[in-house]
Amino acid sequence: MRILITAGIFPPDVGGPATYVPAVAAALAVRGHQVAVVAPQERSAPCPVVNPPYRLVRFYRARFLRYANFFVELWRAWVTILRAARTCDTVFVNGLSLPATLVGHLTGKPMVVKVVGDEAWELAHARGWTTLNLDRFQGAHSGWLRVLKWWYYLAARRARAVIVPSRYLAYIVEGWGIPHNQIHMVYNAFLLPEQPEGQWPDVELPLPFYQGFRLVTVGRLVPHKCIDTIIATLGRMKDATLVVVGDGPQRPALQALVQQLGLADRVLLAGSLPQQQVWGLLAHYADVLVLNSIYEGLPHVLLEAAYWGVPVVATAVGGTREVVRDGETGILVSPDSPDGLLAALQRLQADIGLRHFLSANTRRGVTRFSAERMVEETERILEGV
Repeated sequence: MRILITAGIFPPDVGGPATYVPAVAAALAVRGHQVAVVAPQERSAPCPVVNPPYRLVRFYRARFLRYANFFVELWRAWVTILRAARTCDTVFVNGLSLPATLVGHLTGKPMVVKVVGDEAWELAHARGWTTLNLDRFQGAHSGWLRVLKWWYYLAARRARAVIVPSRYLAYIVEGWGIPHNQIHMVYNAFLLPEQPEGQWPDVELPLPFYQGFRLVTVGRLVPHKCIDTIIATLGRMKDATLVVVGDGPQRPALQALVQQLGLADRVLLAGSLPQQQVWGLLAHYADVLVLNSIYEGLPHVLLEAAYWGVPVVATAVGGTREVVRDGETGILVSPDSPDGLLAALQRLQADIGLRHFLSANTRRGVTRFSAERMVEETERILEGV
């Protein structure tokens, strides 16, 4: 097949799609398909992907005026995708969904869309337009939210097939009006580039962060990740430090909270890091990975933590419950429960034996999310359209 993959984020960006797209594109290319990937990039950030087995087409993100950037970037994406789509058989959408949908409609190319979350809810929640949780948001039909949903659900509704990484998201997407037989649940997998495990580069941290109980959280700094609660919880613990990996609009507020609580020597906002440094943190540093979101599709970082046997404390929401088995591969806590989060972390801090038990189980449990299975199922769906 001749497959065009569109991506909203791509290395050096950090995040699940930025890890998934280059890995699945390479795997499909190795299987004999002609693959092209269209993705944005920053002018000042060189692409770390060198000589991929697929064709990589980048366009620059817009940096002109605050409100014009969005439309300039949409135009650039549409033009780039249109050019690349002329020689493809199908479009596999992993971002840039609106321009990809317009191109698919114009060219008649069949689309497969991967849905990793509800972007309409994420935007509405981050901007304070709704206080509903994700499940209740599905039934909200006010005028503004109706427009927002139409915008973000359009690609899935126009697709021949929709891929979701968890049973929970399959249920959510079906509520958008997508026929059940067009929704395919394919678990993500952790596709690790070939490199000896001991050679992942570590991050140079200030000396105090190598002492005591070492916590790591990875994700965008947005409200639904509830990283402020993790920071506040750390303030109630002794001999513990926290490294926060990621960037986003909440960074200034989180920095202010760290100063306010007097935790500057125990909480490090590391910003966005190259993917291999994130893996280095998990492989050589983290005692526990903390994920305190009120919503998740299927967090890719949990698969990465499982690969290196890092115990997890996470909220029992969305697809997280399909990865973490409470008491077996990690500890699940209720969302919006600072006391529950504190109790789980203190339990692991005090019980090294439990950490070792969870670590061994997470390594065994990751076999459920095999790369070969993921690529085969994805390939079958693409062939089907």
